Amino acid sequence: MNQELFNYMQPRLKENQFIQFIGLQLDDIDAGFAEMHIDIELHHMQHTGFTHGGVTATICDVVTGISAYTTAPKGLNVVTVDLKVSYVNPSTAPRIKAIGKVKKSGKSLIFCEGEVYDVFENGDEKLVATCVSIMAAVDIPTVSSK
Repeated sequence: MNQELFNYMQPRLKENQFIQFIGLQLDDIDAGFAEMHIDIELHHMQHTGFTHGGVTATICDVVTGISAYTTAPKGLNVVTVDLKVSYVNPSTAPRIKAIGKVKKSGKSLIFCEGEVYDVFENGDEKLVATCVSIMAAVDIPTVSSK
């Protein structure tokens, strides 16, 4: 883990109300890499008892965005340009984790890939989804919480 990047990102993640609301936690970070998890609660589930696909898509978006943030020029924010999620298995575990990696970082566009895994109580993992995203490093002001 890159402690400097972790210390840099933690306050930003705490200011993100949506990430706090859903309970997403940063576990590991390095240049071009991020790993996060979420402990699944009832409000994360859809009507048949699986983790909602929107939760899976959200964690894909956030983890690849954070990995992109580590390669973006200082002072710029990162926003999603494109996100494609491929669902491989329904999520049934009490925790999911996601890994995001930068594949190529350009002047303004950052190309990322990610994977989401179920993490079962015995430690076993199962692939739930894969994703590819394009992030843009942009000079936009941060909007304060309402």
